[in-house]
Amino acid sequence: MAGPIGAAPASVYRYVRDLCDAGFLIQAAGGGYVLGPRFIELDRQIKIADPLLGIGPRVIETLRGPEVGAQLLCSFYGTRVLCVYQDRADERITMSMERGRPFPLFIGAPSRIILAYLPAYHLKSLFLSHSQEIERTGLGATWREFNSRLKAIRKRGVYVGSEIDPELVGVAAPIFRTPGTVIASLCMVRLRSEVDDTVLSVLEEKARVGAHSISEQIQAGEAPLTVPAYAAAHQPR
Repeated sequence: MAGPIGAAPASVYRYVRDLCDAGFLIQAAGGGYVLGPRFIELDRQIKIADPLLGIGPRVIETLRGPEVGAQLLCSFYGTRVLCVYQDRADERITMSMERGRPFPLFIGAPSRIILAYLPAYHLKSLFLSHSQEIERTGLGATWREFNSRLKAIRKRGVYVGSEIDPELVGVAAPIFRTPGTVIASLCMVRLRSEVDDTVLSVLEEKARVGAHSISEQIQAGEAPLTVPAYAAAHQPR
């Protein structure tokens, strides 16, 4: 380890000892090290302090139904999106997007719906820095094409896709910290073989209702146990 990081063996030993003392590393069999219990403590603090994790799972619970195989609550940072909460009702569904595993901002329903609602200056910066990746994922070879595709997603209000797991269909809607400030997405998942126009319509409505409910509660600074009046009035019939 000392060679790759350019540090003396004594320094590396001291760093590892300090990390072990702080609980970030523990010694494993064979003389190696693995992540320590301090990360579990931090994970608990995130669950307690993050409004998205305080509100999202409660709303997700109200949206369960025979049409929904699984639900994903996803957040983002930089150019990465990761699942922060997963609710799986259909045991046949196996998803690549599991909790804590990051995915690019340019692929997958949970990612693309967030991407579509980022402000224009942010999108232009992303296109300048990641134009090849954007073209490779089918979002456009030019800024005009890229912007046009994202406008179409915003107009629909949800994104329906199967880019990550072709055997599944994901239907995602955006979650906002303040009006116009997207921070996350809620995605409904179902086996592709069981999705027809009727099922897709229900999944889209549930995604919209759930995401709107989470957004409302985050913006109100509250975490009620039930979906508010908007959701009740817009539940699929």
